[in-house]
Amino acid sequence: MDDIPLETRTNVFFQQDGAPAHNAIVVQEYLQSTFGNRWMRTYGAVAWPPRSPDLTPLDFFLWGHLKNVVYSIPPSNVQDLKNKIVNACAELQREQILAATQTEVMRRLQSCMENDGLNFEQFLR
Repeated sequence: MDDIPLETRTNVFFQQDGAPAHNAIVVQEYLQSTFGNRWMRTYGAVAWPPRSPDLTPLDFFLWGHLKNVVYSIPPSNVQDLKNKIVNACAELQREQILAATQTEVMRRLQSCMENDGLNFEQFLR
């Protein structure tokens, strides 16, 4: 976060997942002191539904994309695997993939609202 300009950081929301280690009091206190009420978690000031892969870019896009890129030619060893992962992540910015993913998040949020927060992925066009 230190590399992110203050102007940007003041508008950032942190999305907390449901991992038990991330719900420890010390973690919650740190996030509260760092983000105030700008962090999402189950039962938090900004509620985030647990296990919502249809709204989480890491689930609906990133992991599958990285897997396809990294394994298009199977890695020959662990170091090759690590290099392929680093290179695939570096290409995300260059290929405008992050901007397209942001657009997709907005589209999914709109569909979620149109369907009163119920399952909506089947309605995406």
